[in-house]
Amino acid sequence: MRDAVLTALHEADAPVTVADLAMTTGIAPTTVRFHLRALVDDGLVVTETARHDGPGRPRLLYQSRPAMDPSGPRNYELLAGVAIQALTELPRAVEHATAAGRSWGARRAHGSADPVDDLMSVLDDFGFAPEPVDDGIRLNRCPFLELAKDHPGVTCSIHRGIMQGVLDAHGLDASRVRLDAFVDGDHCLASITAAAR
Repeated sequence: MRDAVLTALHEADAPVTVADLAMTTGIAPTTVRFHLRALVDDGLVVTETARHDGPGRPRLLYQSRPAMDPSGPRNYELLAGVAIQALTELPRAVEHATAAGRSWGARRAHGSADPVDDLMSVLDDFGFAPEPVDDGIRLNRCPFLELAKDHPGVTCSIHRGIMQGVLDAHGLDASRVRLDAFVDGDHCLASITAAAR
């Protein structure tokens, strides 16, 4: 129904009312209003107040504006694959990947929290299902599993960089974060030796 309302607005020669749209689309006015609010919030429709000389509230007029509809499907997996492939082909790809991850991790850190708790929280937010173990942090899932299998050097460097970035935000020198990928085929293991700067 959202698409029908938007199409009717695109095809209208001038700004239209809710009643106009209801008649054109065959959709109940209440439902038209619901979709119009969402379309206005998404920046696809603009409103203006109709000229009004008599009693009562002035009517709102709606008009579509040129913009890309944000309600469509996303394919971030495709984008990630293209970006990882391009990064893999750069000289010093692993260094670039680590630096990018480190920057991202530093932005996601909560500087007031305990460094290890913060790191566990960030890893959990990213979907790694982290678990503290005696020798570090066990990562039970990889949110980029297919990419990590195809391009482990770059993908795992980004992951290691994210961890370094979180610890950097706490004033720790985390350059000795080690990440062993696909240990026993079912998890990755992060070992951290971090010292205060």
